Amino acid sequence: MRIRYLMFALLLMTACNSAITPEVIVINYPVNGSIFPPDISSPTIRWSNNQTNTSGYKITITSNTGEIIFNTESHLNYLKIDEQQWSAIKKATQAKSATIEVLDKDNSKKASVEMSTSTDSVSAPIFYRAVPLPFKFARENLEKVSWHLGNISDLNPAPAALENMPVCGNCHSFSGNGATLAMDVDARDEKGAYVIAKLNKTTPLNQTDIINWSDFQKGEFTYGLLSQVSPDGGNVVSTLKDCEIFVDLNNMEYSQLFFPFKGILAVYSKANNRFFALNGADDTVFVHSNPAWSPNGEYIYFCKAKAAMFEESGVQHGSVALSNTTYNNFLNNFIERKKLFKFDIYRIPFNNGNGGVAQPVKGASINGKSNFFPKISPDGKWMVFTQAESFMLLQKDSKLYIVPAEGGEPRLMNCNTNNMNSWHSWSPNGKWIVFASKANGPYTQLFLTHIDERGNDSPPILLEKFVIDGKAANIPEFVNVPPDTKLEIVPAFLEGDDFKLRMAQIHAKKNNIDKALGLFNELLAGDQKNPEALVGRADIYMKKRMTDKAFADFNLAIKLKPTMAAYYISRGTAFGDVRQPEKAINDFSKAIELNPYSFMAYNNRGLIKFRTGRTEEALNDYNKSLELNDRAYMTIVNIGVALAKSNKNEEAMQYFNQATNLSPDQTMAYNAKAILCLQTGKRVEALNNLNKVLEIEPRNVDALNYRSHILEDNADYYNAINDYLQLLIINDNLKDFQQIMALCVRIKDYNLMNDVTERIIKNNIYFGGEVYYYKAIALKKIGKQKEACEAIIKSADNGYKPAKDSLKDFCAN
Repeated sequence: MRIRYLMFALLLMTACNSAITPEVIVINYPVNGSIFPPDISSPTIRWSNNQTNTSGYKITITSNTGEIIFNTESHLNYLKIDEQQWSAIKKATQAKSATIEVLDKDNSKKASVEMSTSTDSVSAPIFYRAVPLPFKFARENLEKVSWHLGNISDLNPAPAALENMPVCGNCHSFSGNGATLAMDVDARDEKGAYVIAKLNKTTPLNQTDIINWSDFQKGEFTYGLLSQVSPDGGNVVSTLKDCEIFVDLNNMEYSQLFFPFKGILAVYSKANNRFFALNGADDTVFVHSNPAWSPNGEYIYFCKAKAAMFEESGVQHGSVALSNTTYNNFLNNFIERKKLFKFDIYRIPFNNGNGGVAQPVKGASINGKSNFFPKISPDGKWMVFTQAESFMLLQKDSKLYIVPAEGGEPRLMNCNTNNMNSWHSWSPNGKWIVFASKANGPYTQLFLTHIDERGNDSPPILLEKFVIDGKAANIPEFVNVPPDTKLEIVPAFLEGDDFKLRMAQIHAKKNNIDKALGLFNELLAGDQKNPEALVGRADIYMKKRMTDKAFADFNLAIKLKPTMAAYYISRGTAFGDVRQPEKAINDFSKAIELNPYSFMAYNNRGLIKFRTGRTEEALNDYNKSLELNDRAYMTIVNIGVALAKSNKNEEAMQYFNQATNLSPDQTMAYNAKAILCLQTGKRVEALNNLNKVLEIEPRNVDALNYRSHILEDNADYYNAINDYLQLLIINDNLKDFQQIMALCVRIKDYNLMNDVTERIIKNNIYFGGEVYYYKAIALKKIGKQKEACEAIIKSADNGYKPAKDSLKDFCAN
């Protein structure tokens, strides 16, 4: 038994020792079996070592005959190969395998992978978009989005072809011969605006190059989704009569959920300047989207699924809900993945625009998955597509598959990484595919894979020179032009009146009211009957308290376009601001008559009724607003305020909490909670809520006002003074100044009093001679008699009577 016990103990010790992690070196890039293009610039070899204590590494590349073709050392865990050495490596490994080996010099631990260089060059540049994340930030900072034309041979980062464009640009495509660029542009605040331009080294995007997909559907809203220009550049196919999920997510890596759930395929013929639905892909029972042309233009491949109707989605056009409550339930089911949406890939003959019968592509349809992004090889032989469990763009589990173009057995591609493999494009020679992946983090990067005659592909090759720090590279498209082409895209349409309207609206939204007013005035000088510009200018006039001019503009806009519910809402809000409640109620009622789904009109009418003491009527309108949109933040807060007014404090607080849970980054509900807490004696909770408001919005006047008084009551005088000073800078209010001075006297901090008065003087805040009077008091108290005398004289010269009466006290001599 003793021997047995000792044996067991030895085995246990051995097992414990074996649990110690041995040193492991792993080459992270390139991946084993990688095939490099012969025209690519040098890569960076990267490896990891779980033991950090090493004096360095030896890196060798050995041919399949045993010849060492590259040998160097590095103290880092990566190596950027010199371009001259890389040229020699590519020559030695063309159509031949070689071994990359990384050796730890201290203990001979090593790792190796095989690589080779293809005889097939890429021979074409790649056009792509670089966008900051998350997408919400990008939309709010459009000037930070850029477009690049990258040559894989370049030693420098891909240069920008288009940047600093203050409106949204999105999906782009090129004709097969590289002569035509087609691209989504938010040219006139119309999401359906689309530019079709001749591609030259300098490519202007002119007003005359812009079409609008909404013309197909008599002005009804459309995005014109995922459009693709035909190989000959003569036609563009798009998704129209569309509805889509288009929502931001609180996830840096996957910050948006987007997919269409209604839509037909429609075509714009450039030669005939006409739009038409594609027969066979226009059944509104289904959604048809994500089209791609065969290289000869004979077929269109597209994604198809059963459409979600208005009764289920609450959306009639685009992504704006009419019934928000229905939509929110519809949306949440997808966000929480209680419900999935799966697409199948179909093929339909174009037939000179006559369409035909759409057939599912075997291997890319009816497989229990979502299949999308079909792209056909230039020889028409292969289709590469993306597959995920559900939805379309930006899916973590998306993988690339290849299948014969007419359908067949799909193969999972070797190039796939473990984190999203999506938007892809064939090189013009059909030998390479570029695709997007998040393999290295949230910022999407571009990769290449080689495709041989049998459709076999190779592991991913990172396009290092296409990486832009702090931006995701997406929507890559090969362009059939020489690889060293330098491209400049000039958005000339920005010079037109339509763009001025868009820019004026952007400035107004950002509260740059003087810039907005200037642009609205320029527009209306040329066209006095532009209703959008009139309403925009009227809103600016209201902010500037130029009410007569505001109502003149509102009235003319409504006369020009009397069926626009939004105009009545804007004018009704203005009537509320000038205390004409009955006129406000009439306008909101008219808006409801024109658009019974307008939850905002019900909310605003309820607010006016509440202000005029009709609390029950107000609650009826609020409840109707909430029925139409159960996530209407302002309505939820307004209900809470109405309940608090009726002394239903617990119910009111429930609504305020609901609002903060719904939109934790908005301040209105926190302010309301703070006021209710103050009214019920819960000062600590009130202060916490005010702190939250000011954390989100440091210049919130209401919160600063309430907090300054609480802090003063709590004898927290210095923080109270700081809040009063913020209010003073924002509002230029004499009472705030006087309160600061009184507190400085109370705490006998005359140095602070002097600093505050000096700051006010430097900020050109003018309160007559009163500022200099208090400055004189402060200077005298801190022993600066001469400066005190100078200050009291300035105060007296500015007509401040207490200073005149005190001259002798301050200036004895």
